[in-house]
Amino acid sequence: MEAKKAQILLSTYNGERFLREQLDSLMRQTWGSIEVLARDDGSSDGTVGILREYAGRYGNIRVYPEENKGVAESFFELLKKSDADYVAFCDQDDVWLEDKLETAVARLETESGPALYCGNKILVDSDLEPLAKQDAREKRPGFGNAVVECICTGCTAVMNRKLADIMRARLPEHAIMHDWWAYLAASYVGNVIFDKEAHILYRQHGGNVVGAKGGFWGELRLKAAYLKKSRGKLRAQLSDFSRLYHGDAEKDALVRKVLAAESGKGRLRIAGSREIYRQSLLDGAVMRALFLAGRML
Repeated sequence: MEAKKAQILLSTYNGERFLREQLDSLMRQTWGSIEVLARDDGSSDGTVGILREYAGRYGNIRVYPEENKGVAESFFELLKKSDADYVAFCDQDDVWLEDKLETAVARLETESGPALYCGNKILVDSDLEPLAKQDAREKRPGFGNAVVECICTGCTAVMNRKLADIMRARLPEHAIMHDWWAYLAASYVGNVIFDKEAHILYRQHGGNVVGAKGGFWGELRLKAAYLKKSRGKLRAQLSDFSRLYHGDAEKDALVRKVLAAESGKGRLRIAGSREIYRQSLLDGAVMRALFLAGRML
């Protein structure tokens, strides 16, 4: 029996520095039937040349040099082109362990409905050396989490065809990121699998290194600043989501509850809600404080 096909959706932008390492890791995947759909988002460096070089060397890479639309839109454009049984998001600068795709597909094969697989990462520096601080926490997926937090890092995400088709038919105008939108959609219409084991080397660059300095209060300030970055964007994303996804009364009410937090009474309801949660107690406390202060939406 022929193996089901998995497509890797690779979005690139000025990524010539690490792209070859990533492409090499994709070609080493143990899953037997893969295809790479590579969309370049208007690079001005040698990225497209590298993609074409690899497309010439391998028969399973298709290259789409297109205009700049930004990260989320670029991945949604790739999703429109996909037609495989399994679809994976892929960044340009990581390195996949050889079993990454096979592990995800094995987990998704047990699902009968729409499903999304995601998981932990091995945090590494630019030279692929593991960082001292790693996030190996268990995650608790759920729609009540997805409305206020994304635990699905895009480079770990793999979905089955049922979810891909649902998402492709309901693409947003205002998604914060493609991975957060996938997490919202999957937790609304189907199931989310979070793998505590890591199957990817996830590069951290300079200011993007995870970890706060300055002890508890430094971490608290960092978390508050991070959450406030989504202000305005979160409202737009959830408004779009409520327009495109509806029919589950309980989940629809949860979205309305978050959007209603622009008013004083709405903020108080969020502060006391157990349905809406972030993965850590500290994050949850900061989130509720920002809702009460009117600085979350």
